[in-house]
Amino acid sequence: MRGGVCAVVAGLVLGLVGPAAGAGQQPADVLLVHGYGDARAGQDCNGQVWRDALEHSGRARQAITTIGYYAGDRRAVGHGSGCDAVIGDGAASNARPIEDIARDLARYIDRHHGSRPVNVVGHSMGGLIARVALLGSARGWPGFPPRPAVDNVVALGAPYRGLGPAVLDAHHDPQWDQMKPGSAFLQRMHAEGELGQRWAAGTDWTLVGSEEDWTVPADSALDGEARADQKYRYRVDDASGRDRYEVHHYALRTHCSGEYHLRSWRPGGPVRETSRM
Repeated sequence: MRGGVCAVVAGLVLGLVGPAAGAGQQPADVLLVHGYGDARAGQDCNGQVWRDALEHSGRARQAITTIGYYAGDRRAVGHGSGCDAVIGDGAASNARPIEDIARDLARYIDRHHGSRPVNVVGHSMGGLIARVALLGSARGWPGFPPRPAVDNVVALGAPYRGLGPAVLDAHHDPQWDQMKPGSAFLQRMHAEGELGQRWAAGTDWTLVGSEEDWTVPADSALDGEARADQKYRYRVDDASGRDRYEVHHYALRTHCSGEYHLRSWRPGGPVRETSRM
């Protein structure tokens, strides 16, 4: 591996999360869900978005599915450019509610995997989509299937408590507004169930944030003081307070070189500090 942050994140989200498969068992497939973008232009899931994570995953490529949902997301031929699967008929615009995309994801998992467990990794808004897919199914929201079999959810820089103040006016569309602190969507998500409650049981929840992320502050990505199975927080340089490591919002899924300082913990367990200089 080319050392640095990418090695840590790729190992975390694609190799180290959750229990190992037993003898004769294959590890659960991984679904990678991208975040917010220009719905008309779409995103190249297998290219710019997830290329580095795919390269360093350590898993067979056929066991990983990149998920698109925007109108501009294109289905890949083989594992070429585009997204391996586009849910909801690729009809999502930036006006489409996040919970509707979450419903599409829940339906996709139910239809294509059934009772066979999967792992879901979501970056930014993709982490919201993953959470609400399970929440809406567990709560019986209209149109959601029974709760899909998901062993692990990893949320990279998901705005669980909202976007940062520096970017609140970066876009002007209903989807972006849903991610602003105090939005009706975020209030409903938390009112319907926090991660430590019964609806979330049976899934291992890992939250990852960075103090150098100005799009989604670390406290938001880590859902404040809410309970999760694991939390990982990339730190700034303690000595200077500068953004030395450059683990910004998109680097949570792409950064593959340089230094980092990582703090991790589990409920009731010790806080661990890991650095690469």
